[in-house]
Amino acid sequence: MQGMVIVMDKIPKDIIYFVPQYTQEGDGVLILLLNGEKKICPFSIRSFTKRLYSLYAIDPATIKKLISKKIGQKNLLPIVLPDATFIPVKTRKARVRTDPIFGYVNMAQVFKIEEKEGNFEILFKCGAVLSCFGSAKYFKRRITAASIISDYFSSMWAKGVCTIKEECELENVFGLE
Repeated sequence: MQGMVIVMDKIPKDIIYFVPQYTQEGDGVLILLLNGEKKICPFSIRSFTKRLYSLYAIDPATIKKLISKKIGQKNLLPIVLPDATFIPVKTRKARVRTDPIFGYVNMAQVFKIEEKEGNFEILFKCGAVLSCFGSAKYFKRRITAASIISDYFSSMWAKGVCTIKEECELENVFGLE
């Protein structure tokens, strides 16, 4: 999986989820695409999310303030883009205190949430499954909040408040080899 180049016609609609991944080089991001392919980006989840926003010429700090104010929460905010909304979910345990443990799932791709012993699984429309830590009940609340904020922003996108880039090559923005 190392060293693959991601080129997609439209993003992030093609992304089912992206989660932090340990690699030999350090932090990485594992991406599952609609066609079933898994790709690894060679940088942190934080950098990945900033680059997603940059694809649409959206200032991350500004949109995070708007989202935070709208849903009354400061941390673990959904990522709201014109093409998709991603919900944070705990996908691994940290090896060291500063390790990122939250990934993001495409809200439109979630089919079902199943409780397991102390954890839960997200089943996606394509048949993929993601094992998660924490409470399914709490994750369902995140889906509700993300739906509300996504509806709020969809009217903004329709009015053309933000410049939207319809097509791009991830290899340029994401610096993949």
